[in-house]
Amino acid sequence: MTANVSRPARSAASVGATSSAYADLVAGLLDARADPATERFDGALAAAVTAGELDADLAATLRFWQRAALRSVIEHVRTVLPPTLAALAAARGDALERARADEALLRDPATSSGEPSGDPAPPREEASSLSDRRHRLIVAGLTSSTPLDLRAHR
Repeated sequence: MTANVSRPARSAASVGATSSAYADLVAGLLDARADPATERFDGALAAAVTAGELDADLAATLRFWQRAALRSVIEHVRTVLPPTLAALAAARGDALERARADEALLRDPATSSGEPSGDPAPPREEASSLSDRRHRLIVAGLTSSTPLDLRAHR
């Protein structure tokens, strides 16, 4: 006979606070980064314009799109990484709770067969939103993207 162990539900407030803390952490790390590649890019553009190899309008256009690409990657990281870290933390907590429950079953032979319950964690009762779907689609897109061959861009 297997005892039915109920797990305390996490409040939406605690999950939201965790996600918010991760968002702040990721934003701080992104803001603190050094960017020598952009400095070198700007230097190469300036040298090409000075040498007459590139006109100033084209250099400005290239600089604009380089900055836009960088902003896009930063925004992507700010969007994807915090909920991913929060989900990993929640999964780690769920696994710990299941291990503790199974250990309690093992220690109390009167209420247990000594076997783990095998019951998966109950699904979370959280409202779905378009934002949640967007995050899942972004993660799915990351896993199915073609890897970039950096050697081709040297």
